[in-house]
Order: sequence, then structure tokens, then C-alpha cells
Amino acid sequence: MLDFYRQLLEHPGVLNVLGDGTQRKSYLYVQDCLSAMLHVMGQGLAAKARHRVEVYNLGTNEYVEVNQSIRLICAHLGVQPQLMYSGGDRGWIGDNPFIFLDTTKIRSTGWNTTQTIEQSIGRTLKWLAENKWVLQRR
Repeated sequence: MLDFYRQLLEHPGVLNVLGDGTQRKSYLYVQDCLSAMLHVMGQGLAAKARHRVEVYNLGTNEYVEVNQSIRLICAHLGVQPQLMYSGGDRGWIGDNPFIFLDTTKIRSTGWNTTQTIEQSIGRTLKWLAENKWVLQRR
């Protein structure tokens, strides 16, 4: 998402998209990620683990196509770029065309997300607009 946002700020008329845009992703808002970790620690679940390490998949109960993400970002910025796809069902070597984790284990502890993917994208875009230093290339 950051790459799309940066590209659209620099060149709002064209957006280069790796893959064909049909890749499906289950984005998790950073605050939901942190709340899940704090929830597990606060419940003492790590101390009760059978092993020294306990693994929980974190994610939402929904997913979004890359094309849907692009539409949300473009609507937020008020742009209608020409989309230039690189092709294929993967964005880059090692990409997965569908990322959707089984979060049954973490949800069984009582934790749940507070943001939908659409809300997460909107909040992230708002934060990026207020924190332009993040967009500076280093």
C-alpha cells in the first residue's frame, strides 16, 4: 500500500502494479496487531504454553484484492490513474496470490480485530498524509 500511495503522490496519472491486481491480501491494522500481542501477554497465555514458544496467526476475517486496495487509495487521493500491470498472479518472486491466515487460535482467546480492511486502509492513508517524513527515500 505504501508503494501505491508514494507512486500516486509522485505521478497521479499512472500506477504501476506488480502482478495482475487479483492477488488477495488480508491486511491487519498495526494497532490490532499490537493489541493481539498485548492481549496474549495480559492473559498469561504465553506462561501457560506447553512449549517455550506459542505461535498465533494474526489477521482479519476478510481479505481484499489488490485492485480493491487501489480503488480505495485512489478514491482517498481523488485520482484516476491509468493502471499498468506487470502481469501474472504474483506481484514478485516469492509473493503469494492469496494470503489469508487461520486465526482461530488467537480468536479463541477472546481477541478480535477492531478495524475492517477498508477502515485500516483509510486510517493508514490519513496517518501517512499527516506524517510525510515516512515517504522520504533514505
